[in-house]
Amino acid sequence: MKTRDAVLLTIALFLLTSIIGFDFGGKRVSLYWFMVVGTALWAALDSDKIQLRRYQSGIAYGPVVLFIAISLLWVVGFPWYLAMRYKIKTGAAVLRDS
Repeated sequence: MKTRDAVLLTIALFLLTSIIGFDFGGKRVSLYWFMVVGTALWAALDSDKIQLRRYQSGIAYGPVVLFIAISLLWVVGFPWYLAMRYKIKTGAAVLRDS
């Protein structure tokens, strides 16, 4: 997904999950945190599959570090991951020197 599209998707997910929620024990629970953890977990698992660590990027870490980073800085980390994934899938990403 191109960087622009990744940012737009992230904004849309943020707005959607901030609005949608459910009542639990008389308390309103937002779906935002479930979405953050879910997308961070998906990115961590997918990063191992696409071998993200082989490429030059500021986000090229192992799955555990990537999960923590995206969970803590989701607004920046998630679109960055999507953009880097797109580059890897299209062959535009640059491999690290061995």
